[in-house]
Amino acid sequence: MGTRSNIAYKKSDGKIVSMYCHYDGYPQYNGVMLNEHYNTHAKARGLVDNGYQSALKETVEKSNEGRVHEEPPKTYRSFHSFLMDINFDIEWVYLYTDAWYYAETSLISLPNGKYNVEVEDFSLLSDLHYTINVGEK
Repeated sequence: MGTRSNIAYKKSDGKIVSMYCHYDGYPQYNGVMLNEHYNTHAKARGLVDNGYQSALKETVEKSNEGRVHEEPPKTYRSFHSFLMDINFDIEWVYLYTDAWYYAETSLISLPNGKYNVEVEDFSLLSDLHYTINVGEK
């Protein structure tokens, strides 16, 4: 069973581009991969624009080697429309603006399976990454 995530970036016009990743969506894996290997707008865009991933690896090329689908990314007109389209089985959401941000969807779900969250509800991924690294030493 996968830990599903949506990985997205915000364009300069405010639109959100998002891809689906099936496995290892939790911050201790996908979060670390995003923070360490896709930590610029260009790298985030390159990953997301590539579309569906089964699991993230250090490069888009390595990630593509194991993917089972090639679904293109989705583009949304706003942050709100992006959040309203998240499926109920997505467990983590990552968003690149000026840095990576993340949110756990179980904390923001509504009874109808949709989400009501604002960008302020996302946490800075590098703060979590720092905490994980400190805890391991």
